[in-house]
Amino acid sequence: MQRYTFEFLDPILLFLLLLADSHLSQFLSALTGNLLMPVTHLSLIVLMYSVTKHRLPFLMSVTVALGLIYDSYFIGVLGLASALFPLAALFLYEIREIVYHSRWTRVVSGIIVVFVFETLLPTLEVLFGLAHVSLAHFVTYQLAPTLLVNILLTFLLLWPLEKLYNLRRIKEESPELLEN
Repeated sequence: MQRYTFEFLDPILLFLLLLADSHLSQFLSALTGNLLMPVTHLSLIVLMYSVTKHRLPFLMSVTVALGLIYDSYFIGVLGLASALFPLAALFLYEIREIVYHSRWTRVVSGIIVVFVFETLLPTLEVLFGLAHVSLAHFVTYQLAPTLLVNILLTFLLLWPLEKLYNLRRIKEESPELLEN
């Protein structure tokens, strides 16, 4: 697919995945009898691949919009995720030359982005007085299951996302595209 096709389809795909994250997280939580609260981050995993197809200003505008939707849909206070999503996109954009050299670095980058997002969001909520979180409870019942689920999703989506974003072809035929 061409760059312009991705500029049209990626925001729609990321939005749909943001909504799917909610439903999949609720389903996984229900499977454990609401004991564990794994949060899927399909949108962050796909965002990791989107940085290969877009320029930074476009990524920033899309991720601010996604963050505002996330804030209004999940948190109820605007500003937290609308700051974290662009920061995640900026981080991934800046390290894209390193990340896309091997599958292993893509997996590790996905884990890092999910971990940072999943720890900064509750930290900000506590700092702003929006929530009271027990660290032991958070790590045991939310962070650990979230990381396990997202590591599995990262591995499962690795090959399909490489195909969708023509990542092998970009790396082998024109590595300068990753340097834009």
